[in-house]
Amino acid sequence: MATYTERVSEVMYPLLTEYTDLFGSAITRSAWVSMENYHRGWLYLNVGSIGTDYTLDVYLQEALTVGGLGGKTILGKAITQLTGADDDSLICIELRTEEMDVSNSFDFVAVVMDIRFGAQNGTGVYLAWSFFGVEPRQAPVPTTNWTEIVG
Repeated sequence: MATYTERVSEVMYPLLTEYTDLFGSAITRSAWVSMENYHRGWLYLNVGSIGTDYTLDVYLQEALTVGGLGGKTILGKAITQLTGADDDSLICIELRTEEMDVSNSFDFVAVVMDIRFGAQNGTGVYLAWSFFGVEPRQAPVPTTNWTEIVG
C-alpha cells in the first residue's frame, strides 16, 4: 500500500505509452501487458483536438496471454464517446485487477482506440495516453520506462 513518503514513481509504472500524435479513422489496439505484478491499472488519456465529425471511443480489453488469446472487453472500462465538442479533454480509466476475469486466468490488458469519421473527413484526433501499473505487489517498481525521475 502506498504511503505518503513513497515517490509516485515507486508505485506507478508506465507499462504502455502512446506519445502525442494525429490519428485518423481506425481501430487500434496496444500491445498486451501483464497485470501480474500490480493491484491496479490506470489509463491517462490526454485528448487535444478532435476533427469535425470524428468520434473517439477508448476502452480496455483483457486476455489470457501476451498474444491476446481469448481477448475480450472489460465491462465498465470504457470512456463516454468523445466528439469534436470535446476538444482538450483529460480522462482516466481506473482498473482493479479483481475486476478482470481472474477466475479464468485473464491477466493481460490492452488499450483499444476506436476513431471514426462521419460524412466529413476532418483532420483526425490528436491525443496521447499512458497506461500505468499501480500499487505493485512487490515494491518498488522498476524505473526503466522513465526517461528521468526528479524527486
